[in-house]
Amino acid sequence: MKVIELKGHQREVGRKKAKELRSSDFIPCVYYAMGKDNVSFYAKMKDLRPFVYTAYKPIARITIEETNQTFDAVVKDMAFDPTTDKLLHIDFIGLIPNHPVTIEIPVILKGTAIGTRVGGKMNQVIHKVKITSTPENLIPALEVDVTNLNVNQQIQFKDIIKEGWKFSVPPSALICSIKATRDTKTN
Repeated sequence: MKVIELKGHQREVGRKKAKELRSSDFIPCVYYAMGKDNVSFYAKMKDLRPFVYTAYKPIARITIEETNQTFDAVVKDMAFDPTTDKLLHIDFIGLIPNHPVTIEIPVILKGTAIGTRVGGKMNQVIHKVKITSTPENLIPALEVDVTNLNVNQQIQFKDIIKEGWKFSVPPSALICSIKATRDTKTN
């Protein structure tokens, strides 16, 4: 997975302090990790863009300037203002070696399916999925190769299971399928 350096600064908790930070173009953040104390910090909005405006889940290597603490984490949750859609807060979950973590990742279809070339219609059912894995086996996105998918065929999670991954959906859950349309050419 891609690792992006992020510099943070310790912060005081509270609504008033968070509002002051946001007005200065900083975003309040929290780092959570099993068996460790939570760390409340803030970072510049421009430094957080690679974590917010992407389909992939990169690893954040967070360094707190005042204490020189460094830890690896991934975004667990983000809060946005419902009116302005501005970022309000980010929660990071710590990555501890050999300790499973659950994160939501995007499901991205790769390639041009045979079935769509002959007139079939691609239907992607699941766009995001929660995956539980150790940090060593984490992936930034679940990329599914659909190149060999033909009309009336489908891909389920049981078709792509890899050792060390556990999905939040059953193995029979449908990722995508190609349905015939009126214009579909049959051989």
